[in-house]
Formats: sequence, C-alpha cells, structure tokens
Amino acid sequence: MRNIFVVFKREYLTRVKNKTFIIMTFLAPLLMVGFYAATIYIATETGEDNRTKTVYLTDYNPSLMLSNNPPANYVFLPAPSSEDSAIADVKSGAVFGWLKVEDLDTRAIDSATYYTSETPSLVEMEGLKEWIKGKANKHQFAKMGLRESQIDSAQASCDILTKEVSNSGDVQESSSTLKSGIGFALAFMIYIFIFVYGSMVMRSAMEEKTNRIVEVIVSSVKPFHLMMGKIFGVAAVGLTQFLAWIVLAVGLVMGISAMFLNSGDGMSTQEAVQKGIEARTGMATVGAMGGEGVQVAASGSQGARDLAAEFTEPLSNLPYVEIIAVFLLFFVGGYLLYSSIFAAIGSAVNQESDVQQFMMPVTLPLVFGFVIAQTVALKAPHGAMAKLFSMIPLTSPIVMVVRAPFGVPLSELALSFGLLVLMFVVMVWLSSRIYRIGILSYGKKPTWKDLWKWLR
Repeated sequence: MRNIFVVFKREYLTRVKNKTFIIMTFLAPLLMVGFYAATIYIATETGEDNRTKTVYLTDYNPSLMLSNNPPANYVFLPAPSSEDSAIADVKSGAVFGWLKVEDLDTRAIDSATYYTSETPSLVEMEGLKEWIKGKANKHQFAKMGLRESQIDSAQASCDILTKEVSNSGDVQESSSTLKSGIGFALAFMIYIFIFVYGSMVMRSAMEEKTNRIVEVIVSSVKPFHLMMGKIFGVAAVGLTQFLAWIVLAVGLVMGISAMFLNSGDGMSTQEAVQKGIEARTGMATVGAMGGEGVQVAASGSQGARDLAAEFTEPLSNLPYVEIIAVFLLFFVGGYLLYSSIFAAIGSAVNQESDVQQFMMPVTLPLVFGFVIAQTVALKAPHGAMAKLFSMIPLTSPIVMVVRAPFGVPLSELALSFGLLVLMFVVMVWLSSRIYRIGILSYGKKPTWKDLWKWLR
C-alpha cells in the first residue's frame, strides 16, 4: 500500500499542480454554460428558413382552397398549363417550387407532389403536410355543417401536471423533462470523463514505457502497485475537479439568486423567484391600485406565482443526495473499471498508432451504454431494458445515472454497484497480468494473440 500511495501521490500532485488543470477547472463551467447558451441561441434565432418562397400551385380539388391563407413565407402562383414549363421554371430558379395536388377525395390526400430544385428539410415537409391536412379536415367538417369558427372553438387543449407520491405519503410536484435532462447531462459527463481520464492513465503508461523510465521504476515498485497507483491518482484528480465544479456551480446559483431574485432572509426559493418576477413585471403591490388595476395586478401576480412554481417546485423536490451519491459512486466505479483496461492497453503498445486496434472493443460498450441512455432509459427508466443495462457493469455507469433522478430502489443500486465492483476486481486482475509483461515489452507490435498469451 505504501508503494501504491507513493505512485498515487506523484500522479495526483503532478496533474493538480499543472497550470492547464487549474485554468480548466475554473474555465470549464463557464465554457459549458457558454456552449449550451450558444447552442440554444442558434437553434432559436437562426434555425428556421425565413426566406419568402414563391411556389407554383396546381390544385385539382377547388374545395380544398389551398390558394387561400398559404403557409408562412410562401407565396402561391397559378402554375402554367404545361408541366414542362413549370418544371423548367423550377429548374431555372424562377420559382422556388411547384406544389401539385391531384386528389379529389379530401379524406385521403395521397397524390400530392412537391417539385423543387433544393431538397426541403424534414421540418418544411412536415409543415406542408400538416397545412394540407388541416385544409382537408376543414373541408370535411364543412360538409358536416360546421363553420370554421365552430371548428376552432371545438379544438381541445391538454396539459398534465405531474404529482409524485413519496413512500411517506407526501405529494410533491415533479417534472419528467427536468429529471430526464439532469440524468442525461450526468450520463454525458461520465461518458466524456471516462474517456478523458482513462486516456490519461493509458498515456501515462505509454510515456513511461517509451521513455524507458519504467525500467527504473519497476526495480523498486511492483508493476501491479504502479498500475493501481496510476489509476487511483488520476481518479482523485477527476474527483477533485468535479468537486470544484460543484462548489463553483453552487456559488454561481447563489450569486445569481442574490442578484436577480431579490431574495431576503428566511425566504424560500419559490418565494424569491416569485418576488423577483413580480418586481420586474411591475406587479408588486395589489393594494396600491384600485378597481380594474387591482384585478390586473392580482391576475399578473397569480401568473408570476404559477410561473415560479412551475420551474422551482420540481427542482426543489429532486432527490439531490441520492442523485449526487449515485453519480459519484458510478463515476468512480466506471472510471476504475475502464481505466484498468486503458492501463493494460497503454502498457502493451509501443506507440500511439498501435492503440486503435485495441480501443474499438473497449469503447464499444461505453458508446452502447450512451445510446441506451438516450433511448431506452429516457423513454422508460423503470422498464425491463433500462434495468437490464443498468446491471451490466460495462454499461451501468451511464445507464444508472440516467435512472437516478427518477428514483431507483436501493436493492437495485446495491446490486448494480456490487456487480460493478466485482467486475472491476476481475478486470484489475486480468489487466495486471498484461501490465506486468507488457510494460517491459519493446520492439514487436502486440497482437491479440500476445495479450492472450500474457493473460495465461
């Protein structure tokens, strides 16, 4: 253990004292916030095609009245009688496209054709289909004697408020969207950092091997102790960075709350948000107004309360202790499992170009776990498929943290983490057999046959 601690201390202090590590520890949260803010801004501000599109229209069913109220940014012109002329105008760019609807039966519009020299996006095609379907539906309703105003007034809306009942019988507001977003963000962090910190272990082993430093080191430290010291040292670096980010994130949230929410002593988060919204919408004091003003202020104040509750209550009801505990446990467990494999790879290869043949089989389960996190776990976090892959050690570090915000029974967490630890112990034993031989092997490019021989 003393030798492992010496290697651990060297690996940890070397990386923590590095200027790049210190800068990125403080800069990374800001970069991540800036990245997501820029992504949202680009998606909302420049994600739509706002060009005015002049399109020829041929409609063999006058009852559809497609020429009336065209979709936004579309201008319809009567199409030429000659089909060749219409296509030639589309080709030359005289018009953006040509929409031809030949259906006479409005119950099924299945003969519509859209000619264009520029492949339209999925959003644009879905918009056109929905617009034509809406016209057909209105015609069908009109045949039943319903006016357009009656049709519009008959349209129903639906909004479901989620209430979660705890084991103690308490009823709290919940949000599936919020939980899915948090779970996916945590899974993405584990996915990225297993690669980042696992690669650190691999490169560290490669550097010492290629520089022949390891020949001196193993004269006083056993290869197994060297490997475990590297793995635990880099793990401590990752945990240090995560804890620093958590502290910075909490500080940012508290700072923003103090600046923008006007919170006071003894005021809850929801009350602080409500007060901040009311102060900035000019609806602070209902009693200071009279007559109609009182009613407007009261409704506005209620709207502010509803808005505050919508965003703050589900957030305040999240099981933060469980989420953070699951994240840290499975982050450490997943890292230790994969880093032991990366260490074995780093000890076996002689140069960077030899890594690729061994990396693919190792990273595929990790990538597959991330795919499962995006699909099965987000759609059915308590389903059989999500439970299965949260038990398999190679995928559980990612899938389990996606399920954590939705609440996972303690028995499942214990079983999943136990299997992960067991897999880590087995993998460390196998990796150490490769490491003790591979770290001193030079010249020959290793093959899978060589690794199998070293394992035996």
